[in-house]
Amino acid sequence: MTRLRILTTAALVLTLLVGTTGCAQVAEVLNPSTGEELVGTSWSGTDSDGDEWGFEFQSGGGVALTFNGDEFDDDSDVWKVEDGVIAIGIAFETGVATLTGPYFRDTTVIELEGEQGDVTWTLTIEKD
Repeated sequence: MTRLRILTTAALVLTLLVGTTGCAQVAEVLNPSTGEELVGTSWSGTDSDGDEWGFEFQSGGGVALTFNGDEFDDDSDVWKVEDGVIAIGIAFETGVATLTGPYFRDTTVIELEGEQGDVTWTLTIEKD
């Protein structure tokens, strides 16, 4: 009897865990974020090449950048969230770097893949 109760409880917990995770994903699909909650927030992280990045998301789709300690706030640096994907474009002197990754409302960590010409890297940023 005790073994059956333990197995039943474990099955119930697993079902609830899977069910609530599914509900969160369904809510995001039915009401996807446009990223408006990112405005005014700052995020930072170190990429797979060891470069340090910082982003401050601005209204109107602008983004202020800190890259290896240097600060930039250029109108050509932009961001947007569409269909659950965040895209950030940064204009460097050597060309435009594009960073993209999945985005879910209220997340505190974003996994990005970066590309500039033939160069690629990964970057995990966390909300400051």
